[in-house]
Amino acid sequence: MRRSRRSVLSAAALGLALAASGCTYMSPVQTKDFYPAADGTNATIMQDESFYAGVRNAVVVFDAEGANPVFYTSAVNYSDEETTVEIEGLVEGASVFTASVQVPAHGTVEIGPQEGQQSVPIDSVDVVPGAIIELEVVAADQSTTISLPTLTTSLDHFTSEEPAAG
Repeated sequence: MRRSRRSVLSAAALGLALAASGCTYMSPVQTKDFYPAADGTNATIMQDESFYAGVRNAVVVFDAEGANPVFYTSAVNYSDEETTVEIEGLVEGASVFTASVQVPAHGTVEIGPQEGQQSVPIDSVDVVPGAIIELEVVAADQSTTISLPTLTTSLDHFTSEEPAAG
């Protein structure tokens, strides 16, 4: 009787160990999925089933009073040739800003108000911080439209003078 109790407990322990170690066996690995791991959103233009160009971490930031919007993003080019990335911000179908960015082959162009970044002026925007507006991105005669978040400078990394480390 003692032997069977040990066998049952051993089998139960083995079953519990297998169940606990296999709980993520069928779950997808997050590092295989491309997602915005920041405050903004991403837009990608594909060509021949490969990344061609796009924008990364696009966001509009208002000051503490909800005025003076600033557009931040990075325009990227994955191709072997210089390309132009056209960007247009839309509020209820009306354009509030446009930009044409020349991006070198396999390069990135930072867009924002700081030194070394390309500035994109924004017309008066009739939205409150926290609203979502649209961003149309065009490259290589293809376009995509994404949701563009609007935030305030309440996030420290939008108010500091120095860029974040890394």
